[in-house]
Amino acid sequence: MARRSNPIMNETPRLLIAEGYGLSREKLYESLSRLGYAVYAAADGGQALALIDTLKPDALVLSLTLPVYDGYGVLEVLSVRPLARYPLIIATSSMGESSLARALSLGADEAVPKPVTPERIDSLLRSLPACRISKLSLRHAEKREATVRRLLGEIGMAERLKGFSYLARAAALVSTDDRLLRQATGYLYPMIGSTCGASGNSVERAVRHAIESTWTRGNMEVLHHVFGNSIDPQRGKPTNSECIAMLVQRLWVATT
Repeated sequence: MARRSNPIMNETPRLLIAEGYGLSREKLYESLSRLGYAVYAAADGGQALALIDTLKPDALVLSLTLPVYDGYGVLEVLSVRPLARYPLIIATSSMGESSLARALSLGADEAVPKPVTPERIDSLLRSLPACRISKLSLRHAEKREATVRRLLGEIGMAERLKGFSYLARAAALVSTDDRLLRQATGYLYPMIGSTCGASGNSVERAVRHAIESTWTRGNMEVLHHVFGNSIDPQRGKPTNSECIAMLVQRLWVATT
């Protein structure tokens, strides 16, 4: 089992190696498998993009020199492609510091010169801060947050409530990394709170208050139209996680 510090990763982290040079790809594949990762491999950028769509890897080791799409092309496609999860990306290159800097500007989370060892990759992944999500996830969340705010306005949630902004941010983040919903209390709320000097508990309470206020004073016809029969009639209102999940579903409908 890989020794991981990032709790939103899978129990056995899925790692995709995108490397055009066969010997390097095989060495990384075999060594990282022995370290406990579930490893997959792509020989070109097109294969890498297809596997990102289907496998939802936790992390991508991306060589910048690849056939079909090079590493820059992969990053550029991911910067505009709507996904439910973006992997942490470690870019690798033998072309010097400028190539690594360009990869970081395009959305790579880490950039290391070649040759890169399996131990170096393992060390990078283990040293990631708890609750670190990818740079691309954060960038896409920023783009999607305005749409969530519009959806909250449609159901009658008052923008003056603290929970309005917290809920918009939460749904936007979950829409770019679906693992966060199952780690809402431990990681999602503290992550949101850290940007505005609030505790995770206060974020959770503010979101709950905003939901309760909306279901007490809001337009029930609109709420029923948006949320349908997904809410337990005995409770009469959704939990925080149910509300976030439904907003994410509505967001996907609105943006695809």
